[in-house]
Amino acid sequence: MTTTDLLDLRPLTPAHETVRRPLHTETTTSQALYLPIAPPTLGTAGAIIGRELYSGKAFIYCPFSAFGDGLPGGNMIVMGDTGRGKSALTKTYTARQIRLGRQVVVLDTKEQKEREEGEWAALGRSLTGKAPVKFAPGGGRAASCINPMDPAIAGKRQIELVRTIVELGLGKALDEFAGSALRIAIRRAHRRAGGLGRTPVLADVAAALRSPEEADATAKQRTRDELLGDGLEASYVLDRLCGSEQDATGDLTGMLDGPTSLGVDLDADMIVFDLTKVPSGGVAMTILVAVISVFLEEVWLRPLCECGTEPSRHERVVVDANSGAWELGPNPESGCRRYTQRKRILVCEEAWHILGTPQLASLLEKFLKFARGYGLSCIFIVHHLSDIDDSPETQAALKMADTIVIYSQKKAEAEATVSRLGLPSWTAEHIMRLRRGIALWKVGEVIYPGVQHLLVEAEQHLCFSSGSMTDLTSTTSDAE
Repeated sequence: MTTTDLLDLRPLTPAHETVRRPLHTETTTSQALYLPIAPPTLGTAGAIIGRELYSGKAFIYCPFSAFGDGLPGGNMIVMGDTGRGKSALTKTYTARQIRLGRQVVVLDTKEQKEREEGEWAALGRSLTGKAPVKFAPGGGRAASCINPMDPAIAGKRQIELVRTIVELGLGKALDEFAGSALRIAIRRAHRRAGGLGRTPVLADVAAALRSPEEADATAKQRTRDELLGDGLEASYVLDRLCGSEQDATGDLTGMLDGPTSLGVDLDADMIVFDLTKVPSGGVAMTILVAVISVFLEEVWLRPLCECGTEPSRHERVVVDANSGAWELGPNPESGCRRYTQRKRILVCEEAWHILGTPQLASLLEKFLKFARGYGLSCIFIVHHLSDIDDSPETQAALKMADTIVIYSQKKAEAEATVSRLGLPSWTAEHIMRLRRGIALWKVGEVIYPGVQHLLVEAEQHLCFSSGSMTDLTSTTSDAE
């Protein structure tokens, strides 16, 4: 054969390339190939997430539907590198849960600079027609304020909250003498403000700490000067945080130092608290989240049936005549056959400032620990577990996350995540190789190694949060 003959064969043309014969599989074949790690499905009730890549099955998730069937609670943590799909997943998931009758509250700390608002604002407006509840240091137009001394936060819970504010501002725990002086001052602030026909604010507590009454000191077997000394440091902390008429530079000025001005519709499907103007990692952010959390617990998480009526509107039905045990049954007025607690979802964006602060993690422990009784699912979004300290309070919060979603991470972070969460060793390399929009899910004790999140066209503009880094000519179907 001549050289010319060899050239005529054109060995590099597509017809002569080596090709891999296609592998034809059916569902049963795919499951057999995936048998060593193929987990069962989570059922057909709930929000559609996308598909499980290795089995080809649809992936449907709902902690309220799956509860009790291998899933002890509804708390979730979502993590992964920037731009891998964490926020897009959470946004579409909550929007789809709202269609199932759920209520959602979002603590949004992630600002979109080009829009000058939090990245959840557009989704909240599209679902409810309402603007987010904005907080900004110094207040200003359309800014909101929550009063920690509001009667809606009553009794022991209010004392715990004000003490947490002081301790966060002080950077240490109060001793018994200071704690006692603070409790006395809170009660005295309520009496003095009530006599003036108004609701007390934190400045009233600071004033009461600096002007204790003789009767209060005698009741504690202290002199008035001793009681003054017990609470003097706490009063200075409140002054620094709240400012005064002469000094408006307090960390909490315009946000927590005045009467409650929240324009919140507690029956709205989604309530977005926009915290993007509050400096991340500072004492103001930490304290603000603490106050909002207690406000939500005392006001938003009130018992309410899915039919929209309170438990008192439902009839009591005796289920055991011998013991007298009863349950809430129908409501003739609404036509509801049985009381069913309305399910709610709390989303914390950039949750490192919550889980990474022992005082906040401890304050939210009641949310997490008793979420089942509230009908609540808490979702925390973080980049890496290394952003969170290893305190006992934080570890307790992590252990209460019954669903873990992990998007792609770099080698060191993937290995640290696997070690800290006690995942199988093979998952570390697997996490490193995950493509954008695909995550490893751990639901209870079951691992789904490749869940692809899918968006419909109508959801894309609401989920895309990387506009500043994207060329106008590019398109995407997933977002951070």
